[in-house]
Amino acid sequence: MTEMAEVILDVRPGLLIGTVNRSLDELSGMKKHEVNIPVEVCSPLIQQEILIELQNAAHDLYLLLKGETPMWLVDLLPSSTDIMMMNEATCHCGNPNCEEMITVRKYAEQQLSADPVMRLTLMGLPRKELLSGVFGVWSAAIIPKAKEFAGVEASLIEEKGKSGPSPGEWLAEAAEQGRLHEPGPLFREVTLKLTPPEDGENQLDDWTPLLKGSLGVQKALKMIMKKTSDISEKRRRQFIGE
Repeated sequence: MTEMAEVILDVRPGLLIGTVNRSLDELSGMKKHEVNIPVEVCSPLIQQEILIELQNAAHDLYLLLKGETPMWLVDLLPSSTDIMMMNEATCHCGNPNCEEMITVRKYAEQQLSADPVMRLTLMGLPRKELLSGVFGVWSAAIIPKAKEFAGVEASLIEEKGKSGPSPGEWLAEAAEQGRLHEPGPLFREVTLKLTPPEDGENQLDDWTPLLKGSLGVQKALKMIMKKTSDISEKRRRQFIGE
């Protein structure tokens, strides 16, 4: 008979709780172990450094939420194995050498390697606080006119004096629900084909790969070229005294 095991993790700042359910067959029933593993929480200075880095690098935050760890964060944090204080781990069965503690540790190492947000939660920076800390700074930096275009300022005026989420909390909730747009193409992913100017009327290049989703690109470029040409001709006439 093959013994089957199921491991369920409950991740909290400073504490990893792993529940191991084992069963030999339908007649044997379930054998349950609950393992508590204390985790080393990073200092407030490290937490603040992480928030500042993410506030200045939106793409790194995007990668983090996708399950990828930026290189600077890999260098900043200890490994998943190092943060778990196994010498203080306990199992509810009372056996200080319970093998299920090793089972939970190995499973947790796999999960923490694949989920950097889970790892940050264990180290004292939960997802909600992480997103609120980043989006709160971003929302505070938005000028009133930009807030009006985004519909945020009108909402804040309407709700003034009432209890409700802050702009940072609102953006954090929107991110968790997948209602924020994904970043556009990176600079090196954009390909433009520019043609050398020919004698006669200036020809427009195709800028649509750089301005995906924007309407009226060619019309706007024509207006810019005409305006620039008119200004240049006016200055030429002034220079030669016409």
